[in-house]
Order: sequence, then C-alpha cells, then structure tokens
Amino acid sequence: MNLSSLFPPDVVIVKATREMWISPLCMEEEKLIEGAVEKRQREFRAGRHAAHAALSRLNAPPAPLLRGEKRQPVWPTGFLGSITHCRDACAAVCAEKGKIVSLGIDVEPLTPLPKGIARYINTVQEERFLQLHDSLPGRLIFSAKESLYKCYYPLLQHYFGFQSVSLDIDIPERRFHFMPTPESHIRFPRNLCFHGAYLVDGSHLYTGCFLTRQRPAPP
Repeated sequence: MNLSSLFPPDVVIVKATREMWISPLCMEEEKLIEGAVEKRQREFRAGRHAAHAALSRLNAPPAPLLRGEKRQPVWPTGFLGSITHCRDACAAVCAEKGKIVSLGIDVEPLTPLPKGIARYINTVQEERFLQLHDSLPGRLIFSAKESLYKCYYPLLQHYFGFQSVSLDIDIPERRFHFMPTPESHIRFPRNLCFHGAYLVDGSHLYTGCFLTRQRPAPP
C-alpha cells in the first residue's frame, strides 16, 4: 500500500532506506547528536536524510535541518514538514507552504500499547469504539492523535493533552476527523480544514494529517 495516499499529490513523503539510518549527516546536523546514544543517532540520521530527500524532490535549496528552541526541525523558508520514527521505521513528509498550511505524520508498530497507557490517550467513546472494532490496530487512536498534535503544534505553539480531542474514524475510507472534548480549552483555528488518514503498511501503522485553507463561503 502506497504511503502517498495519506496526503495530496503536492505533498512528498519519503520512507528512510537502510542506508539512511547509518549514513553520517553534514557537520552542523551531526553536532546536534553529539553524545547521544546510538539509537537516538540512528533515528535522527534516518529522519533528517528522509526529510532532505523529500525537500530535494520539491526543489528546496540544500541546507542543514537544524533544531528550534523546542527541538523541532527548522524547515527551509517556504517549506514545511514532519518527521516520524519508531524502532525500525522512519519517514518524512514535506510540502511547499501555500495550500498546505501544516503537516503531521506518525508511524507505530502493529503491537498493543504498553499496559495502562491507553487510559491516558483514549476517551471513553474511543475506548468503546475500539472494543466494537477489535480488528483495528491497537495503536490507531494514539497514532492519529500523535500526528494530529504534530500538525497543530506549529500553529498553537503549546502542548495539549491527547484527551483534549475525540476522534471520529471512518473505517471504510481509512479517514479520521476530530472534535475537541467538552473539557478542552484549546482554540483550534476555525479558518482551516483538517484532513486525517491512516493505513497499514507491512508491520507498521501510519497516520497522516494536513491542514488546508478553507474556501470562503459564497456570498
């Protein structure tokens, strides 16, 4: 199954190859992982290499992908993106700024969440939904909210808990939307349109989100 189905055609997604996990980056990027454990170094290299490959396909000028104050990648002017990795999979998604306002992607193994974690992630409604549809990946809610968080954080610039939103999942279309929960005080931008999708690729679950500008209402 093609990961590009998570996003529109003008968004580029790249899965990290085996070589990307071990190939050194430029000096400025390697400096960011000096002293990090080997696992962190491998994940960082895979993510940055995948992001560079995606940006190259968009004809972005080559430059180091450095880190912001909150450890987020600093994308080249005029571009945006998102990076995800787990123990044995990594991907990056990038686009030019314009119709696409923000992006988020997450990858998870097809294994259950550690015991006790779901109660901090799933709302009561979501837990019931998963019980009724036990063929769905056990990490679907977690992964969708992770990609949703990555998508909105650059705009909101502050943390929000996963139980601040409740998902509405369309199984036949493999799509999802969300609503803030009654207890949530997050002011999600109303002038943007949210798109969320998921798919299973091999032994992994991928979720992706993006935001577009809504068309003005007709007079």
